Amino acid sequence: MTDICLDMNEYRVNLRVAAIVRRGEDVLLCRPPGHDWWFLPGGRIKVNEDSLTAVRRELTEEIGSGFEVRKPTAIVENFFDLEERRFHEICTVYEVTWHGGLIAATVDDVQEEFDWFSLAELRDVVLKPDLIKQRILNPQTELELIVNRENK
Repeated sequence: MTDICLDMNEYRVNLRVAAIVRRGEDVLLCRPPGHDWWFLPGGRIKVNEDSLTAVRRELTEEIGSGFEVRKPTAIVENFFDLEERRFHEICTVYEVTWHGGLIAATVDDVQEEFDWFSLAELRDVVLKPDLIKQRILNPQTELELIVNRENK
């Protein structure tokens, strides 16, 4: 299946899923090698794939099968620039509980680095988009719409 990723005008449009993976008071983040910023694990939704199936597939590929998807917690409309490209991304974020042991990718092409951060450490982490920190630190019962505009 093909990822939902379209180049339109000067933008790359992504349909994505992400997960706030919790292990007690810690949260799992990932980053591209060599970068100083972090983001939530996840990836692009494929054509004809619903977001719940996508988050389960992406997490299994990236970290293994020791997790439980609990509920969607936020929809993030994210506008940003990365590597000289403008992005318009729509991302469904899920609350996830980790029950497994070590993080272990199940596919060979996972290139991100993963690490656990305490909620206290999270305050000093460069997280993209930064607005998602509040959702991590203060979980809510209702689904929230978050609009993040880093580019104008």
